[in-house]
Order: sequence, then structure tokens, then C-alpha cells
Amino acid sequence: MDALQRLVDGTPENKKLKASVKAGKLKINVSNVAIEARRARTLIALEDCRYPKVREAIQIAQDGKSKVPSTYTQLIQNLRTDLAQAKAENKLLQTQITAHFIARKTAEEEARRATAIAANLRREITELHKTVSLPAKAPKELPRLILIRGLPGSGKTSMGKTYKDQGYKHVEADMFFEIDSKYQFEESKLPEAHAWCLQQAHDALAVGGHVVVANVFATVEEIKPYIDLGFDYQIIEATGRGKSIHPIPSAVLKRMKAAWVPTDALLAQLKGKAPSCSQVASIHSAKKNRK
Repeated sequence: MDALQRLVDGTPENKKLKASVKAGKLKINVSNVAIEARRARTLIALEDCRYPKVREAIQIAQDGKSKVPSTYTQLIQNLRTDLAQAKAENKLLQTQITAHFIARKTAEEEARRATAIAANLRREITELHKTVSLPAKAPKELPRLILIRGLPGSGKTSMGKTYKDQGYKHVEADMFFEIDSKYQFEESKLPEAHAWCLQQAHDALAVGGHVVVANVFATVEEIKPYIDLGFDYQIIEATGRGKSIHPIPSAVLKRMKAAWVPTDALLAQLKGKAPSCSQVASIHSAKKNRK
């Protein structure tokens, strides 16, 4: 409308239109109004254009008539134009309201999420603070003596070797029969083998070492000499079902199985006789504890 008014007043800003004014050839039409307004001609040129009021004003300016309608036809045309413009403005307003509503809803959802995240972070920080504030626990001391019991093939030897990484000396009666890297079992020398194993454990413990002994320990009588050494100890039962790495006569193996005392019963028999409290675990739980 401002561009049209400048053309009507004869004061356009466009250079070409100024030249037309000087030459007395300025025409008020859709093209010149669009040029002066620096907008597309199609916005005001068509019947259902975006700015029908401007188009009507251009027509009135061209005809030199008053904006006040003089006939019913002009009145109806003006009313239709006003209605079309009102519908366009209403549609634009509805679009803006919808966009505003969506933006507001999105912002509210993001605010709720941010609030929830902040609350979770505060809780985590509080829990971390509690954890950091907990008094430090003294490291649990390893037992000086670990006694692994189990029948041949249960995994005693393999398990005993794993304790070397923790500084334990691994001994067992079977080592007595290893001569030049060969296992030469003699049943008559079993008492001597167990005496040798007990002495190895005693000597290592006497100088402050940690010892793991892997023997059958089928009965209380076999395990009690180690407990009587007077050091804190742990009893572990190897429960594997493999094949023994040492060739043992079947008769000897049968006697071992016949003499075998379950660990619970063995501990019950040891109760009140041991110089210090004992612990017991299966091979599986023992592996878990060392991790």
C-alpha cells in the first residue's frame, strides 16, 4: 500500500519510475506497484492473489474512483474481497498459533526431560559421595596355609599351581615320586611321601611364607598334622571329575574312595581341635574368590 501511495503522490523511490514521473508517463498499474514495492507481481496480479486489498486499491486508483462503493455490485465485490482477506489472515493466524503451540509443547517436554536427567544426576552424585565417604576397609589377609583336598582327577594339582601368582609355595605328596621329571609311584613309600610334604610345608611357613598343599586328605588323620602346625588355614575341596595326571593303581584308588570323608563331616570332626578357625570352599567358589 505504501508503494501504491508513492506512485499516486508522484514520489516513487525506483529510478526508472522517477524518470517516468519526470517524463509525465508514470502509470499506476500492477507491474509498477510491484516494482516500487520490490515484490513479485503475482502477489497482487491474480484474482485470488495474496494481497487482494492492494489489487483493489490499484484498480480504484486506475479508475480514479472513491473507495466508497456506489453500487450494490461494488459493495458485494468489496465484501467478498474483505472476506477473502479475512480468511487468508485467519488461516495465517491459525498456522502461527499451531506452530506456537507445537513449539511450546516441545519446549515443555524438553524441560521435563532435562529436569528428570538433572534429578538422576543429583542422585548419582549423592550415591558417589556416599561411596567416596565410606571408611576404607583394611585389605583381607591371605591365609598362610591353603589345604586342597580331593580324589585323584579332581583338579587339585592344577588348582594348587594357580596360587603361585599370589606368592604361595605349592607342595604335594605326589612330588615325592617325581624322579627326573618322571612319576614313579610306590605305595610302600606313601608314609614317607606325606612326611616329606609336611616337612616342606613346615619349613616354608617357618620362614614367613605362604603354602598351598594339594593332597587327597581323605580323612581327619591325614589333614590334622598340617592344621597342628598352628597357622591360619583354609580348606578347599576340588570337585572336578577329570582323569588323574598320575598313574595310580586301581586298588589304591578304591581304598581312597572308601576312606573318603565328606568335607562337612571332616570339618565337624576338626571342630574344637584346630588351633585357628577354618574355611571351606569348592573349587568353583575358590576361583571366584581369587578373581
